[in-house]
Amino acid sequence: MRRVQRQPLWLSGAVGLFFLALPVLADTVAEPSDPGAGVALVLSGGGALGYAHIGVLEVLEEMRVPVGCVVGTSMGAMVGGAYAAGVRPAQMREILDRTDVVALFDDQPPRSSEAQRVKRDDYRPLFDFALGLDANGLRLPSGASAGYKFELFIKELVGSGAVREGLVFDDLPTPFRAVATDLESGDIKVFARGELQRVMRASMSLPAIVAPTTIGDRIYVDGGIVRNLPVDVGRELCGDTVIAVNLGTKPLGREFLQSSLDVARQTILILTEQNVRRSLDELTTADLLISPDLDGFSSADFPLHQPIIERGRTAALAQGDALASLAVSDAAYQQWLRQREATILPPLRVRRIAAKAAGPVSEAAILQDIDVEPGDAFDAKLLDQQLARTFGRGDFSYIGYSTVPLGDESDIVIEAEAKPWGPGYFKFGIGAATDFDSPAQLNVAASYRRTWLNTLGAEWRTDFQLGYDSFLITELMQPLQVRDGAFVSLVAGIERGPIEIYQKETRIGDFQIDRAWAGVDIGLTGSLGELRFGPYIGHVNSEPGLGVISPIVPDESADRAGLALRGVLDQLDGVAFPRHGFLLSGEIISSEETWGADDDFVRGTLGLTAATSFGEHTLSARLEWGDRISGDALPVYEAFQLGGPRRLSGLYLDQLTGESYNLASFSYYYRFSNLPSQLGRGIYWGASLEAGRIDDPLMDGPWDWVTSGSAFWAADTLLGPTYFGYGYSSLGQGTVYLTIGPHF
Repeated sequence: MRRVQRQPLWLSGAVGLFFLALPVLADTVAEPSDPGAGVALVLSGGGALGYAHIGVLEVLEEMRVPVGCVVGTSMGAMVGGAYAAGVRPAQMREILDRTDVVALFDDQPPRSSEAQRVKRDDYRPLFDFALGLDANGLRLPSGASAGYKFELFIKELVGSGAVREGLVFDDLPTPFRAVATDLESGDIKVFARGELQRVMRASMSLPAIVAPTTIGDRIYVDGGIVRNLPVDVGRELCGDTVIAVNLGTKPLGREFLQSSLDVARQTILILTEQNVRRSLDELTTADLLISPDLDGFSSADFPLHQPIIERGRTAALAQGDALASLAVSDAAYQQWLRQREATILPPLRVRRIAAKAAGPVSEAAILQDIDVEPGDAFDAKLLDQQLARTFGRGDFSYIGYSTVPLGDESDIVIEAEAKPWGPGYFKFGIGAATDFDSPAQLNVAASYRRTWLNTLGAEWRTDFQLGYDSFLITELMQPLQVRDGAFVSLVAGIERGPIEIYQKETRIGDFQIDRAWAGVDIGLTGSLGELRFGPYIGHVNSEPGLGVISPIVPDESADRAGLALRGVLDQLDGVAFPRHGFLLSGEIISSEETWGADDDFVRGTLGLTAATSFGEHTLSARLEWGDRISGDALPVYEAFQLGGPRRLSGLYLDQLTGESYNLASFSYYYRFSNLPSQLGRGIYWGASLEAGRIDDPLMDGPWDWVTSGSAFWAADTLLGPTYFGYGYSSLGQGTVYLTIGPHF
């Protein structure tokens, strides 16, 4: 008989305890110390369609699916980079609710931040773009957004701690990679370190839309050209399992291919679709593909972030069973979240502010508007506002900053690139106004500015106009310190234009006024406005064109000399159809016989415009006053005129003439549509009410108030404001108007 060997009692007990402990061990295996370490989230590009990624991230949070790393291209790089830096999807929604993303691709700073020297162009019929002009002739601007606003927005989004120079992306709360295209070689570039916001912008630099981004000695554009869905990059970084979110890159139909820009975009979509197909083939059965249904939306639908986010949520929820297999317990997920939050890079403190300039602009000019003091807690929003003011001087094609960390402090290096098509700028345009009865007012205009004649920012400007009102004015402005502040100006000009003369509704003729003058001013200038004062000398000639009575009305010729005080405080967000802000302007001009003038008088004007808006509805008011303050009666060449759109609508253009006037105008307009950004801004309809009086000696009856009203349609176009309306006055006169360019 075979002998059975007995097992020791302690061994039998250990085996029993092992089997009793299996459920506990199983739970331990399901909750690794680093949840999500093997899950790579790969986010594709797609412009505004990339908002769907936020909806996917919301569902991943709700289902407790931790992410080990994030890889993104283009808009996927922006959403993925923000998430990797510690920004929760709910925060992204909130930030988008208060951000006009479309405006981030418009380099134009808020008008209130622009230098008054630049705002002057808005008062003239000049097109809303400038050409470069140098010894080699005319030069075109880049035609693409510099992207500086978008880059500043990203810095605010991810926080100051995550925008430091030389940042290793594995040190972010979630490891991150961004994909871009090397424009010189055509190769893929996977960024694993650098300035986060600049890398994200490089990945989104869509050709012809956003200017290429230079990092180091290489130039980069949108990563979608080479890898719009970088599955291979995500798998290499951390992905035992890849969650790929593909937004779709289907080429456009023929009906959408109407311009060269459409053709360029179509070419990029074709290239993108080809590399996406290769990436989809790399997915395995262990991976998960989420493809939101985004029919009805386009890559340009940036204002529609909420419905696009919901499409992302819907697509992710449809994959609920697959996502549940990647989920962890609530306790493990909360621990993972705490670990992410603990590694969010803290805000930096400023140790030193420096500047680096490319081009003729001095570093002192770059720092002029910056008042972030060393030692202050870093305020990205405040610095962004100050950089917008610097950009508004009109000298730069790009402005931004780098954050160089040194312990818990940092150096801020502001980087500015002068416009490569400057420093001479040429503008041109046309202005027209007609009431279909009085003489049409048609002018061709041009302006040339030559900036940075010396290190203090001296500027030579010449304005030319030919037509109904013709003139040639040239000015040399010499700042007494870098750019804004005190200045000395030498200015001279010649002018020719008519003063219309009416008897009621009957045009009698005009006086043709010729002037030549020169002056010296001292003053103050900046983004708020300008104030200048100085002496002038000149000569004026008045030639009557009054039909049969012209021979009995003598020509007038007079020498002029005196003092002029002029000021403007311009904080409107636009001149033709302002929605917010105010404009205060005025002048006092004296003619002094003791200085050699033939007339002795003091003449003054004052005007105030204010506007406020409620949604798309705007209320605007205008008050004007002009009078002879003292001295002799004003000669005809110094007369004031009223008549025209919102200047007593219903009357002909400049129908009333006198040496003293008052005007009050109240307008309402509704922006019912927007033009494409390449063509202009808003389209409006509205109405106005006005009241005015003028001491016109050819008006019947006493000097009394005239009331009027109008209804109009208008558009703020690239060629200038266009206005079509009908007005009626208490004098029983009605008039139809058509104007192009600023006329009110």
